Amino acid sequence: MSQIKVGHFEQDGSAVYVPCGFIPSYLMFIDYDPATPDTDIVLYHWFSAMEDDMDANDQEGFSVTEGATAALADDGGFAAYDSESAAPTIADWAASTSYTARTATANGSFVRPTTSGAIDSGEDADRSLIFECVTAGTSGSTEPVWNPAVGENSPSDNGVVWQCVPEATYRKGYQGFSVAGDLLTDGQEAFFLAILADDDIDFGDSADWVDGIADIGQSD
Repeated sequence: MSQIKVGHFEQDGSAVYVPCGFIPSYLMFIDYDPATPDTDIVLYHWFSAMEDDMDANDQEGFSVTEGATAALADDGGFAAYDSESAAPTIADWAASTSYTARTATANGSFVRPTTSGAIDSGEDADRSLIFECVTAGTSGSTEPVWNPAVGENSPSDNGVVWQCVPEATYRKGYQGFSVAGDLLTDGQEAFFLAILADDDIDFGDSADWVDGIADIGQSD
């Protein structure tokens, strides 16, 4: 059954994973700078069929800026996201361990508090909380006191910075699309239209169509 969803988020300058409940057949994405709305509006378009049928450098969609179009670079645009096959590894926090930070095109290391972890209210940490490394480094010898507010950072863990992320985003069954950090600027606005079509048909090479008509099983 076809579905349509529209949405908005304020960018933080890094890659995001947007939940739709489905992988869009078509996505229109608008990058909007409210400080300079007359000149800084970029429209992006992406079809899931691009990911299936195009070469690597043509899979991520294209932009339309002031009437000029451009293909988005490999790993620099949009992609389908299905946590049934792409759910990240989430480990317990461990002392004196090296953790990787989030980049423009990839998430950082994910951890959950240990059974003895604490949150900043002084209570025991809820182990459903998930934290992403946004500043790389080696963790300290003592577990940090976790900040449980989504999007907020915990106090420095020997230089490692952990940011609380939405638990639902990283559970099995999450579907949507990803947006590379290369497209997002901190403080700008993002709006999107995501459509799941009833049919997403690949007609193949039209050179094989008899009399220029695709054979899709119509009756004569």
